[in-house]
Amino acid sequence: MNAVNRLTLLLVTVVNLIETGQSNKNVIRMGYITGSKLKVADGFFSTRHGQRISGAITYARDQINNDSSILPNHTLEFLVAETYSQELHSIKETVELIDRNISVYIGPQETCVHEGRIAASFNLPMISYFCAADDVSDKVKYPTFARTKPTASQISASVVCILKKFNWKKVTFIHTANEENGLPDTVATIESLMKREGIQITDKRSYRYPYFHGETENPFTSLVAATRTNTRIYVVLAQYFEFIGLMDHLYELGLLDTGEYFVVGVCLAESDTITPDAYLKELISTTKGKDHAKGRLEAFKYFIGVVESPPNYDEYEEFKSIVNEYLEKPPFSFQTPFKVNKTIEKRLRTEAAYLYDAVWLYARTAHKILEQGGDIRNGTLIIENLINVTYKSAIGYTTKINQRGDSEGNFTLLALRNENSVWGLYPVGVFRQTFDEMPDFEFYEGRSIAWPGGKIPVDEPECGYNGEYCIEPTDYTVEIGLGITGGILLVIIIIGTLCYRNWKYEQELASLLWKIDYKDLTIDYADPCTMPYFNNITRASSNVSLTSHSEMDNRQLYTSVGTYKGNLVAIRKVNKKNVELTRNIKKELKVMRELRHDNVNPFIGSCIDAPYILIVSAYCSKGSLQDILENDDIQLDLMFIASIVFDIIRGMVYLHESEIKSHGKLKSSNCVVDSRWVVKITDFGLTEFLAGTEEDPSEHAKYRNMLWTAPELLELEKKGRGTQPGDVYSFAIILYEINGRKGPYGNCTLDPKEIIARVRDPKHEMFRPRLAELDTTPKFVTEVIKECWAQDPEKRPDFKTIRSKLKELQRGMKPNILDNMISIMEKYANNLEAVVDERTEQLIEEKKKTEELLHQMLPKSVAEQLKMGKEVEAESFDSVTIYFSDICGFTALSSESTPIQVVNLLNDLYTLFDSIIEHYDVYKVETIGDAYMVVSGLPNPNGTMHAGEIASMSLHLLEAIKSFKIRHRENEMIKLRIGIHSGSCVAGVVGLKMPRYCLFGDTVNTASRMESNGEPLRIHCSQRCKTILDELGGYQTVERGFVSMKGKGEVLTYWLTGEDKSFRRKRMSRFILIPDSSPTLSGNNNQNRTQCNCEKSESLCVDNRLSRSFYRRHSLNDSCNGSVPSQFSLNPHRISSFKHRSSNLPSPRLFKQIQFKEVDESKIRNCDHNLELAPLIT
Repeated sequence: MNAVNRLTLLLVTVVNLIETGQSNKNVIRMGYITGSKLKVADGFFSTRHGQRISGAITYARDQINNDSSILPNHTLEFLVAETYSQELHSIKETVELIDRNISVYIGPQETCVHEGRIAASFNLPMISYFCAADDVSDKVKYPTFARTKPTASQISASVVCILKKFNWKKVTFIHTANEENGLPDTVATIESLMKREGIQITDKRSYRYPYFHGETENPFTSLVAATRTNTRIYVVLAQYFEFIGLMDHLYELGLLDTGEYFVVGVCLAESDTITPDAYLKELISTTKGKDHAKGRLEAFKYFIGVVESPPNYDEYEEFKSIVNEYLEKPPFSFQTPFKVNKTIEKRLRTEAAYLYDAVWLYARTAHKILEQGGDIRNGTLIIENLINVTYKSAIGYTTKINQRGDSEGNFTLLALRNENSVWGLYPVGVFRQTFDEMPDFEFYEGRSIAWPGGKIPVDEPECGYNGEYCIEPTDYTVEIGLGITGGILLVIIIIGTLCYRNWKYEQELASLLWKIDYKDLTIDYADPCTMPYFNNITRASSNVSLTSHSEMDNRQLYTSVGTYKGNLVAIRKVNKKNVELTRNIKKELKVMRELRHDNVNPFIGSCIDAPYILIVSAYCSKGSLQDILENDDIQLDLMFIASIVFDIIRGMVYLHESEIKSHGKLKSSNCVVDSRWVVKITDFGLTEFLAGTEEDPSEHAKYRNMLWTAPELLELEKKGRGTQPGDVYSFAIILYEINGRKGPYGNCTLDPKEIIARVRDPKHEMFRPRLAELDTTPKFVTEVIKECWAQDPEKRPDFKTIRSKLKELQRGMKPNILDNMISIMEKYANNLEAVVDERTEQLIEEKKKTEELLHQMLPKSVAEQLKMGKEVEAESFDSVTIYFSDICGFTALSSESTPIQVVNLLNDLYTLFDSIIEHYDVYKVETIGDAYMVVSGLPNPNGTMHAGEIASMSLHLLEAIKSFKIRHRENEMIKLRIGIHSGSCVAGVVGLKMPRYCLFGDTVNTASRMESNGEPLRIHCSQRCKTILDELGGYQTVERGFVSMKGKGEVLTYWLTGEDKSFRRKRMSRFILIPDSSPTLSGNNNQNRTQCNCEKSESLCVDNRLSRSFYRRHSLNDSCNGSVPSQFSLNPHRISSFKHRSSNLPSPRLFKQIQFKEVDESKIRNCDHNLELAPLIT
């Protein structure tokens, strides 16, 4: 029969070779290395594992080939290499398979150390389903090796996991001396993991393998005798049938009666869910009687077992059946390999499932690599793609290939239970693999361990193994008596001393030395200039969002200055209705009053006379450090900075060593400066006293006050005493503030709320002020800042360390404090002189800006009268022309638009209008909603030109409105309705606050009626205005006819339809007389661009100062050589700029007249000095 089998196997192999040779292009060959038989004598073989599992590879191959999506356009086949379960044959077959063009080794079976090295040398992947050697897990030596069978050492992590779960940190480790199946590696792994996880092995023993209970001498007799006195928890690595000897012996010795001893069994065989009583059969079938057997069975209540998880019963039964069928098919054709008789079938080895897993894992990995265009024979590439792959094993559980290329397996915890009247070791929990090296243990739902006595045994008795922790003391009765007597006397003395000190302390508390009567305080509310915290409130800041005084902290808001017993003091109002004077508050106020240090602002006392709840401290005339840093007038050199920094450090060192312990609210506004430029720390302590203060700062102020707060303190809802590391963080921000002088976060543009959010919860790196802005700061200072604002509070230095690290700052300073103080004050005085000069210049510039702004609001003549405090008298004008316009349909448009859209519309429209009227001799009176009012002929009369200026301007506006686009309604057109009228009126300034230049008279009303009775996109002109336009010439009008107007009756009116612009240019080219008192060049920006050229050799020098008259005027100055030409010409370009090319001009020279006229550009002579006239509107 063996000959027939060999012949059949040979034929099948030949057929496979022929078939695969026909389609070599699409065939992937696997080399299956197996041992199905073992030669015991010539011609005689015994069956080996290969005969029981080989059907799994055929089953896996057929499944993969039948699914075209797994290996598209490829066929998976295998060549069988029989090793006869001998290593030499295995090595030989491994080498020979290389010549047969295989892509992967599936195997080998029993041995793999040398075979794995061969595969690595040819860079071929090798996936074993059986080998247990631990050496091949070394990915340096075996980079192309992986396996689907968990190694024996994998169980080690589960063992340590269960020890840690039950807090067993001291154990005795007993194991079998078997050298097979990787057992030494498992022992070593368990030991190393226990050591790493802090579990102490109090004793380690081994016994000879194998041990069969009742047939050989019980090795646990001597092992227990040697270890029982120094252990309570046994960890035993053995075969399942060997545990009976240990538990039986512990039961006979009575060690289990107290519940102190417990055994953790580690079994290398998988658990049996079908026959869970198999572990205990020898106990139940003992010859010592049923009662004894029952007692020994109870012993297993003190036992739990860690075993490999069994296969999933339902799924595995189906798998087993299919594999058995494939065993009888080619290429193996093993005849009923497992049948003992027709009804009894032996159990299938789990290696069949591991073999099945190996083929599937390779197929899936090959699919992935083929998609990427890789080589499926590249062993290192295959293994790299296998590592960390999670898959469901044919056994039924999910596992993964770890970094060493080994399957992690799955392990179960067994405990004694009685289920369905059958005692056995049943699974009670499972070890779940995690991303960490250690697994997690979970009990199955509804299952647990029935601990003896209802509690988990401890690994060491309370008094130690030998009572060493509970030694009875020696009898020292006499000595104790004398000691007690002496002790009593000493206690009486100490108590008496403490009572006296306590009485004295209570007297001091009751005396309320800190209490201030409100009547003794004089608070100056009237003079804010005396308040050190308000004296710079109007100063501009370069960092408005972070340093502006518009959002001051609460201490500044409630601090004022007053006098107490003839001394100036700072008085802070506490926003509380009353203070309940508890003992803690008394103690707090007493401590505050006793604190005295040169760099700590003295607490003078407190007033608690409701509603006047006040805190009184020493007055510091220079204000806060924040005030000084924001004051650009005060220059800080290195000596000044060093003095400030070391004052703060000295103050904080004192606070940290005092009863206060920490500040909690340290920031630049809480560092005040006295008249001698000494910095003092303030606003600390009084936590109990200030509790319940009603504070309602704005959100901006709330988050701004947190800019100095350490990240770990930002999470606290209530303000407390803070921490010392938190104070160091605050000091770092202050130190940055001192050196940068741009606020606590420099040029950071983020809102304080956004800054706090980033500091509180950094996403990638901690958020701090940019040190790059401190480009002139010494490096050692920036290093200290970085250390002080470290994210981890433990890494921040204390203030004494900071003082030593910043000692270099004091280099060059005088050792005498008084000399340093005098030097600082001298520098401050010198700096003030420079500041006064600078401020005077700034005042002059600001005055000019103010005048310019005023001239934009009121006519210059009116503005000058107001500046001199004179009453502006109303002025009558005989002839002016008034323009009114509004938007037809504006009410409907507004109702269909949002307020912001309406505002944007009017802003765009009036910006256009304003740009146009700049070209005309007109004055914009006002805008009310959609109404626009303009006048010409006042405050500077211009003869009859006012009608022409208004008419030309109206036509210009009407033309411009046709191309105007409404932002939110681009397809709609603004329909402007215009009315103009000429006549007399009175103009004057109305009101004292926000004065307005207003027009009065019937002309105003008539002009308004002309507008209201007009039509969209037309200019409605009165009879009188039309008459003046006819006199000027160049304007086209059309008679409308008689229109009924309120208060006027029937009035003849006209439509203004157009103009001839040449008439206006001629009017503008005539001589303009300039009085001696006003040496100005009168011109109009409606002129073409002009370049001024000299008619003579002398040049005309013009400055760039603009007076806000109705003609845009530039002042004429003396020519550079002392003479002024009588006239100059303009070429026909648009006006661009008007500047002079000389300096050191003398005062303006008086002249009589200047003529504008058009000339040909080619006729203009060039000279040394060219002038350009600057337009206001391009």
